[in-house]
Amino acid sequence: MITRDEIINSGARDLIDVLRLVPGLDFGVDVESSLGLGVRGNWAYEGKILVLVDGQRYNESFFGSAQLERISPEQVERIEIVRGPGSAVYGGFAELGVIKITTRSAKAIAGTEAALSYGRMARTFGNRSANLAFGKVFENSELSAKARFSDSNRSDRRYTDFSGGSYSMKDASEIHSRNLNIGFKSGVADLRLIADQYRTTEQDYYAESILPRPMHRNYDAYFAEISREFSPGEKFTLTPSFNYSYQEPFNGFDADFYPRDKSSHYSKGTVIAAYTASDRLRFSGGAEVSNESGILADTTPRIWNTYDLYFRNGTKSIHYHNTAFFLEGVADYPFGMLSAGARCDKHEKFDRAFSPRLAWTKVFDRLHLKTIYSQSFRAPGIDNLEIGPDLKPEKTSVTEFEAGYKFGDDFFLSANIFHINIKDPIVYYTLNAAESYGNYGHTGSEGFEVTARVKKDWGYSDLAYSYYTAASNGVAFYNAGAGSDALLAFAPHKFTMNASVKLSPDFSVNPSAVYYAGRRGYYASNYPAVLTPPFTHYTRKFKDILLANLNFSRKNLLSGHMELGLGVFDIFNSGYSYLQPYNGGHAPLPGPTREVRARASYKF
Repeated sequence: MITRDEIINSGARDLIDVLRLVPGLDFGVDVESSLGLGVRGNWAYEGKILVLVDGQRYNESFFGSAQLERISPEQVERIEIVRGPGSAVYGGFAELGVIKITTRSAKAIAGTEAALSYGRMARTFGNRSANLAFGKVFENSELSAKARFSDSNRSDRRYTDFSGGSYSMKDASEIHSRNLNIGFKSGVADLRLIADQYRTTEQDYYAESILPRPMHRNYDAYFAEISREFSPGEKFTLTPSFNYSYQEPFNGFDADFYPRDKSSHYSKGTVIAAYTASDRLRFSGGAEVSNESGILADTTPRIWNTYDLYFRNGTKSIHYHNTAFFLEGVADYPFGMLSAGARCDKHEKFDRAFSPRLAWTKVFDRLHLKTIYSQSFRAPGIDNLEIGPDLKPEKTSVTEFEAGYKFGDDFFLSANIFHINIKDPIVYYTLNAAESYGNYGHTGSEGFEVTARVKKDWGYSDLAYSYYTAASNGVAFYNAGAGSDALLAFAPHKFTMNASVKLSPDFSVNPSAVYYAGRRGYYASNYPAVLTPPFTHYTRKFKDILLANLNFSRKNLLSGHMELGLGVFDIFNSGYSYLQPYNGGHAPLPGPTREVRARASYKF
């Protein structure tokens, strides 16, 4: 759990700043400047980690990806992170984890609040944003509304591809984010409406080439939900809900480069029942029916550069249907808390996917123990199936053991050991200049994480170390090179620190840092000396990196109405770059230089 206070204290510019402080999480580059998460060494960008914002699925339907930078830290109340399978509850995009983001409620805002921020890198601005939040609680209802207007530059350094092409990202990595999030709760129903426009500028393209000029990629998305909780009995609740989303991901290239703009419609009806049999025994379960459609723009030509751009059914639209049932029971007895659950999904395109989960937790005064075994799956997206029509879901088994001890009231230490086995992973690759997706053997990781937390009157401090090694990796595209036990792009050794020290009741100094050791990635290829695929890419170990930040926070100015923040990010100008976690021919993508950021908020 990451709280709003921790996010604001750290001065986080975006969700990357927030999530890279979490043990076991890291970021890599896919293509076209898209950044995605890795979970415990495993690449999770396409459909392997579910991102929920106020209950809305932000993963798009074509590949299952989610653009995390579009979500404003200023609007977030808390972030719940599951570093493990969530398919038993959430289905096929929660294979390796779940990021559940809850934005500020009407009660939390309690009025009107405005926030402005501006960051400056060495050669251009980093981010400039404005956020407005309104919350009002009425007698039997409440209303919240949050809006964001943000412009950013991903980096101000130079990108150089493996063929020697180069450009300055100063004028070619702009990000424009516009967001409106409205929530309404009443005795009749709960409503949620979100309009989210996220548009990037990129020139790095993919593989061994760059674009001749910066071009735009658009990821616009719109969400709606209505739900209602009923209580037919004192111990029984029934909650039906309906979700709808419309998304336009990966749109915007002009016709010379890829004239295949597309959109998706996703609708889901869910009924969840919960029954409390006794103080020690609880049950929950439900059913879910969803429909997904992919639609090509009217301007899409049938044939482009010898490629057939239509769907495999020969039309500009395609539709899929999925049904699911899930059940969980929780028993809390002196021997410990035992929870057992499972979910069964049936997609019209592939076989049933069964996801069981079994967990045991026991608290002995200051000591707690936990063990979990779970299975999960990744459902192929619409375009995964278009490129690889014979794909089946990849399936994952995870075993975890955790122990924690509370030393007094202000110091807590925990350790976690995990083993992840991924069967039939869905892998993207190119063969004879053609894109392909296929199920590819086994991969996975194993390792441990240690976290220490101190919380005192003077503030708090979190320290963590995470380690992983590849486990039975048979996917050559993820191989980090001869003699390495790691997987591509993600550091096997990661240290994090996040602290807040109060110099006075309203003034704090907030240092944070991430240290990466042992990252391996591609740095060169034999292209253009070899002009026809497959190309050979060369890996090496990249230097260890320390990303250190310092943020000053002053609260309760002007009779409690104003907050101010001033931070420096990447203090030592580390030269950090994002590596590609698979053999896709993409050179390291430079991160920003040192950035100074100021923030001011005012509550009316």
